[in-house]
Amino acid sequence: MSDREETSEKKHGFLEINSYSISQGLINFNIGAFGAYVFFFYETEVLLNVVLLALAMSIYAAWDAINDPWMGNLTDRPFKFTEKWGRRFPWVAIGVFPWAILYIFIFTTPDVDSNTGGWIIFAYLLIILIAYDIFFTIWNINSEALMPFKFRDFNERRKVSGIKAIWGIIGLVLGIAVPPLFVEYGDKASYITQAIVLAIIVVILGALMLPGHREDKSLIAQYLESAKEHRKDVSFFKALTEALKKKNFLIMITLHFLYSILTGLLIASGNYILRYNLKEDPSAFLLVMGAYLIVSLITIPIWIKVAQKVNNNKKMITIGSVFMGLMTLLIMFVDSLIILIIVVALIGLGGGIFFVMQDVINADVIDEAVVLDGERREGTYFGIKFFIGRFSNVFVFVTIAVVHIATGFNPLLENQTPLALLGIKVHMSLIPGIALLIGAFIFWKWFDLTAERLDEIQAKIKELKF
Repeated sequence: MSDREETSEKKHGFLEINSYSISQGLINFNIGAFGAYVFFFYETEVLLNVVLLALAMSIYAAWDAINDPWMGNLTDRPFKFTEKWGRRFPWVAIGVFPWAILYIFIFTTPDVDSNTGGWIIFAYLLIILIAYDIFFTIWNINSEALMPFKFRDFNERRKVSGIKAIWGIIGLVLGIAVPPLFVEYGDKASYITQAIVLAIIVVILGALMLPGHREDKSLIAQYLESAKEHRKDVSFFKALTEALKKKNFLIMITLHFLYSILTGLLIASGNYILRYNLKEDPSAFLLVMGAYLIVSLITIPIWIKVAQKVNNNKKMITIGSVFMGLMTLLIMFVDSLIILIIVVALIGLGGGIFFVMQDVINADVIDEAVVLDGERREGTYFGIKFFIGRFSNVFVFVTIAVVHIATGFNPLLENQTPLALLGIKVHMSLIPGIALLIGAFIFWKWFDLTAERLDEIQAKIKELKF
């Protein structure tokens, strides 16, 4: 029987796994609420010039990209508190609560005219976004880096990834579906209300998340021992260079990048298609995301069992990516709310597969990197992953801005031209669907971590006591 089927690593209880997995809900809250409402709010409610808005969001994304790998590299090393509190837990606790509160300030814009005070709004937005990102990075990098370190058993990793997927769907729905309960188009104050409500939810979930991020004392001791023996004082730039030489890691982050383009454009475009193409109220998002939630939650347990049986992580995530990309292309033909709900439900079917498998693939790649590097640098690798992923945000913001300029979208008009309406579908459907299909092809063609290779890697990790 292979190591992938049975290992002697410590298993963790359901409550502990569930607590840890809440982190994915909070990450997807950020993807959902931030992606769906920040750009839309500043373009259509604050009326900030779309060029200034795209510039602010691009600078923020560039800062985010630099901040992620630097913070990952910084927190990879042991500190005085590591022996008592662990490698990752303190950073998660420090970052999550300020991050929740700063979300409110994104929507409390200066009370100035957007035509004469556009640069003031630009500066305020940029400062708040950078502060928001700093605290998000502090907790998010360390939460993600904890999984391959804490959960060593391959089957348990799939279980953790599946539960994270469920929480991810819940977080995405909270981030996108709760705001319409409070938001009214044309009422800027209503956006502040939704931000306060979501911040309260995040604080509660953040508190529930912390117990699952406590690290086993034996693993902490093992890490400190291996750090004394194997720790290399590798500079940030050297660690970055060494990471980017690893083929499977590059392929993994490429797929993540293109997947982030798909989800980013889908979410950021949702309010545009509802308000302008379909002439629906904000509450329509509840129906759309309800379909996504139901399909995803029903099928995720099925995908976990299928993944255990197939025992081929590469095949599973490729299938999920292809299906998700193809279903996204169908949005080009949407002409009613009912059709949009059906299509989004189908996207959720493919998204469920991707959710279940993405953390397993990440852990597999990190295991290979541990063996190749001769030490643990999870924070650095996840930082680089998010570094690349953040540029997907630049792509999303610039794509929407360019398409809107090219098609003559006017935020002052409720009735857009046919060309502007087509543009909304292009940046919600055609561009993201093609992007993920390209990612699926690259992954299937060149990713080469087989089950046999992973068995060898896991055996080497045990031999080196990492």
